[in-house]
Amino acid sequence: MTVDYIIIGQGISGTWLSYYLLKENKKVAVLDKKDLQSASNVASGLINPVTGRRVVTTWMAEELLPFVWNEYTRAGTEMNESFISQKNILVFPPAPDLHNAFTDRMKEQNSYIQLPVLQREILMHYFNFPFDVFEITPCYVIEMQAFLSYYRKQLENENMLSDEVFDESMLVIKEDKVEYGNITAEKIIYANGIAASNSKYWKNLPFVQNKGQALIIEAGDLNKMYVYKFGHLTLIPFKDDLWWVGSSNELSFTTTEPTEDFKQKTISSLKSILKKNFTVKEHWSSLRPATVERRPFIGFHPLYKQIGILNGMGSKGCSLAPWFAKELAKNIISERPINPLANVKRFSRLLGVK
Repeated sequence: MTVDYIIIGQGISGTWLSYYLLKENKKVAVLDKKDLQSASNVASGLINPVTGRRVVTTWMAEELLPFVWNEYTRAGTEMNESFISQKNILVFPPAPDLHNAFTDRMKEQNSYIQLPVLQREILMHYFNFPFDVFEITPCYVIEMQAFLSYYRKQLENENMLSDEVFDESMLVIKEDKVEYGNITAEKIIYANGIAASNSKYWKNLPFVQNKGQALIIEAGDLNKMYVYKFGHLTLIPFKDDLWWVGSSNELSFTTTEPTEDFKQKTISSLKSILKKNFTVKEHWSSLRPATVERRPFIGFHPLYKQIGILNGMGSKGCSLAPWFAKELAKNIISERPINPLANVKRFSRLLGVK
């Protein structure tokens, strides 16, 4: 079988890259072993323009927010589904310094922070909180599992997806093409998350394995028009009466599996926050493909022009993946430049260029 491009992985990055390349009338082969516990499948789907204890605006927020709204809306329309909704974050600062940081940022021009529309008395019916409440707007939630599942079905229907684990030992690199099993293509792109850190071509990149854990809880009478944030703990509307609650950002860990310690600490925190009963339904864990610089890896290997990468999105994959997938697709089709802060060629020395 001959295609234009092989894409490894059908997480959020591989999905959007195949989407944009197909828009350019290119033929793709996507290699992905279905894993409901992959980083993309267990992600919260939250897009938030404000981050950290310093309450700073996230990288590229002004460009990304309108872009992701348009792109997820368009993709949903094409699949007769809706995958994105605006759900602003209500922030409950747990300490005076964070309360003061939000107060100061709210006064700045073009701030994403405001006082909440929802009355304090209503919030007090559901939550315990010591300080004022702030609202971050706009924020979006992506129905990640549904989005990936629907798109996977489209790829399967067009015979563009192979449900298999990629085996790099089978990859043959030639001067102007690559071969993998019975597939011949111009290029191959690694969009397979943290697994790319084990590739002989990409292993020297400064990947960071960031473990995230989350609980899925049932808490039926909370207002699902909002996301609720209490310090490190975020409650995000999920399907039906369920909520995604997390997440940890663990850079040091002894197991990639869910831990009882996280579960019990999160339950304890929820009991101190919520005035209503809740039930834990599931406990998830996965490894995010983060980077030392907190900037993704986009582009082609400086020594092997046939081998590309779209990776390292970290916890911002819902917003960064579509943007940089489109940027990479335009680079492939028309040689449009890649943002130098994301271009993998910034690590040419690590990748073997002398």
